[in-house]
Formats: sequence, structure tokens, C-alpha cells
Amino acid sequence: MFGLEYILALIKILFQIAFALVTALPAKLAWNCFAPIYLDFIPKLYQSIPYWHMVAFLLVVSIASEIVEKLTPKFVSITQTNS
Repeated sequence: MFGLEYILALIKILFQIAFALVTALPAKLAWNCFAPIYLDFIPKLYQSIPYWHMVAFLLVVSIASEIVEKLTPKFVSITQTNS
């Protein structure tokens, strides 16, 4: 089974990239529509975000959330035994 964990990690990374590619379009459209109206106090640079910047942002957020999830301890552990 050597190498299976690498293949599974590659598949997971590919799914993250695919999710970011698909999710970035509605996120970009929503941001670019609402930011100039409701966030007019931020610089113009951040009011119109390009598609590939949104893809990169979503990838960074997904990777960072995995790291934070691995670093935080479990506070609750529930086990059930049937006897």
C-alpha cells in the first residue's frame, strides 16, 4: 500500500482546486457587485477583485483552515459502547 497516501493527498488537493475554481466565480461576482456599494470606504483596489485572485484567496483559506483544524485540540470526545 506504499504510495496510496500520496495518491489520496493528490486527489484531495485536486478537489480543493476544483472547489476553488467553481466557487470563485459566484464569490467574485457577489464581491464586485456589493463592495462598491456597501464597502465604499475601502480602497478601489479591493473593490474589484479579479477571478484568479479570488481562486488563490479561496485556496489559501481552505489550506489555512485545515492547518488550524489540525492544531486545535479536541475539547469533546464522545464514545458509545453497546453491551
